[in-house]
Amino acid sequence: MWKNYIIKILRDVGIVVEEKDIQAAEKPEFGDFSFPVFSLAKQFGRNPFDVAKEIASKIQVSKYPYLLKVEAVNGYVNFFIYWEKAAEVVLRRLLSLKKLDFGKRERVMIEFSQPNPVHSMHIGHARGTFIGDALSRILKFCSYDVIKANYMNDVGLQVAKLVTAYLEWYYNKRPDKKEDYWLWEIYVKFHEEAKKDPTLEQKAREILRKYEIERDENIIKVWNRLVKWCVRGFEKTYKRLKVKFDVWFYEHDFRELGKELVYQALARNIAFRDESGAIIGKLEDYGLPNIVVLRSDATALYFTSDLGLTYHKFENYKLDKAIWVVSSQQSLYLKQLFKFLELLGFKWASNCYHCSFEHVSLPEGKMSSREGKAILLDEVLDRLEKKVKEEVRKRNPNKSERKIVATAKKIASGALKYSILKIQPEDQIIFEWEKMLQLEGKTGPYVQYAYIRCQGILRKVKKFKETYICLSLTEEEKNLLRKLNEFTHVIEKCARELKPYYLANYLYELAVSFNNFYEKVQVVKEKEKEKRDFRLTLVKVCAKVFTLGLNLLGIDVPEFM
Repeated sequence: MWKNYIIKILRDVGIVVEEKDIQAAEKPEFGDFSFPVFSLAKQFGRNPFDVAKEIASKIQVSKYPYLLKVEAVNGYVNFFIYWEKAAEVVLRRLLSLKKLDFGKRERVMIEFSQPNPVHSMHIGHARGTFIGDALSRILKFCSYDVIKANYMNDVGLQVAKLVTAYLEWYYNKRPDKKEDYWLWEIYVKFHEEAKKDPTLEQKAREILRKYEIERDENIIKVWNRLVKWCVRGFEKTYKRLKVKFDVWFYEHDFRELGKELVYQALARNIAFRDESGAIIGKLEDYGLPNIVVLRSDATALYFTSDLGLTYHKFENYKLDKAIWVVSSQQSLYLKQLFKFLELLGFKWASNCYHCSFEHVSLPEGKMSSREGKAILLDEVLDRLEKKVKEEVRKRNPNKSERKIVATAKKIASGALKYSILKIQPEDQIIFEWEKMLQLEGKTGPYVQYAYIRCQGILRKVKKFKETYICLSLTEEEKNLLRKLNEFTHVIEKCARELKPYYLANYLYELAVSFNNFYEKVQVVKEKEKEKRDFRLTLVKVCAKVFTLGLNLLGIDVPEFM
């Protein structure tokens, strides 16, 4: 809002700028916002210091009620907001905030999580799951019509290996523990035994052929049963994390449609057959490597199915956009997919987006589910819940065990989600138990506790009159208002750049600002009624922003800690 206010001020004195030209000031002594004039000065061949002074001198501060002063410093025009007056605008806007509307009801499908249905989810799956869930919530808040999708790669060679192992050593047995755990043990056993007996790999390929080409009824029955068990295990983990999907896609449903598109591409010279008989997508002329789109034995690949699924998404759900939340290792693959669909003539191919992130690794290197070298997502949650439960019980001896358990789950889940979401998606995460189990510092519980403090203050006073104006503000109050003012801008930035990490870091900064205000400014004990009511209104707005911001990240707010 205030950037647009400054844009108007500058236009009033003949300077046409855009929002990207206005910067948030780095230090309070430089005001709240700055306009660097270096590019403008270069156009006219003038000294930027002189240009900044000239612009500042033209601005009549008295014409603008929310502007305190303007200064020219080293080629920057610095704008100081009159927070004593601007406070009313900020507080009223946030108290009435229900959603943002720049999404304009565009329909967008976000595909995320996508664990292979052959083993339990490990901590590496957490990143895509948490980013996708948070992004879905943020876009929905911004008035997009969001469809959350999960995609099960249920027909690949990895499932054939699981089926082979089940038929060899576990036939007719049922899970005796959480289904995905049990299946992971079988999957790992296949790879251990395959090192001793290479024929197992060939058996798995034969099982895949029986499933996909021959459509062997017995194989299909076992195959579907194992996938169903694994998905049942996933659903239990998602329930713990409060992650929900609107639709589940299964790869086997889209292989034939994908093959139809491949044969269309072949007929239109977008693809060709190589000497082995495999069909290859012609992408080299577009700066991308060619890609196999159908094997020589007519069995499909993941790419084949993705062609069919993407067509299905846009044509059946009438999407405006589709977003894939998958690791950066899939960047080239998705560029090939999007370009191939574009060559097939689908205009919506330009509305396909990749929300990329780096992997979560162990200190000793990359995780490997087939080798059994991974930290399970449920295991991390279990350990966090145990640790938090002990802390909560110690601090709240009079609370019932039911409330302690429920609270511990909220804090543990929040700690895990925040620890992943606060990291830039471009940065790799090295999983370390000590860091993951941390509850202090830049953590989810730190932000949750700031909310608890807000609620504690509001409970003490019970009633007060919402007051939006204060004639004299402390620096702590101004800093808190500045940070609150950023909230909607940060949400828009998350939505535009597909990066919830901006919101995670903003909430920590808001918690720091609030705690500084809490420690240095009298609220409940303030004797002057108008000032007291204003500060309580500030606290109420902070509580709302913490609640809303954390919910957008998929993190619950506890009643106590």
